[in-house]
Amino acid sequence: MSLFLRAFPLIALRSKPFPLCRTIFKLNPKLLPNRTISYASASFSTETQISDPKPSIILKDTLQWVSRTGFCGELSVDDVGKRVRICGWVALHRVHGGLTFLNLRDHTGIVQVTTLPDEFPKAHSTVNELRLEYVIAVEGIVRSRPSESINKKMRTGLIEVAVEHVQVLNAVTSKLPFLVTTADDAKDTVKEEIRLR
Repeated sequence: MSLFLRAFPLIALRSKPFPLCRTIFKLNPKLLPNRTISYASASFSTETQISDPKPSIILKDTLQWVSRTGFCGELSVDDVGKRVRICGWVALHRVHGGLTFLNLRDHTGIVQVTTLPDEFPKAHSTVNELRLEYVIAVEGIVRSRPSESINKKMRTGLIEVAVEHVQVLNAVTSKLPFLVTTADDAKDTVKEEIRLR
């Protein structure tokens, strides 16, 4: 038995079957159709260990956390003229003429975000491609709303953010079956409607 154990490493490295295995199958031919024997051989090369691995390419955008300078619901008239970076979900998307409006929502509230095609065309085209519940980071200047578009029902109804740069953090791949921001009673009717389908 000790001779067999000493020879065991040689069995794994041989490219041809060991003669002992042939004699076992000659003695018991019933095992031959039920079993499959595989042999492995290993080769050792000094070149594989000495060669240096190629350096991996590190992308600039990987592992960077988007830092925000404020929250959507905490912006006020005191912030007019300041550059801010805010993150949140797209709660509403409207196009009025050439002007595009977004309501951006986070855990503190909602703020209106606007873009014009003349000012920042790249940001404007990105905003026009957005859908509801996209997660985005927006960088822009806080400005007062025009007097005709002031919304007194919102805490941030006196201001808006003029977008200069938009970054999509997470896209929505399919349409949601109901709006996330609707009232609870409206959600119940939607659930009932989906249940009855």
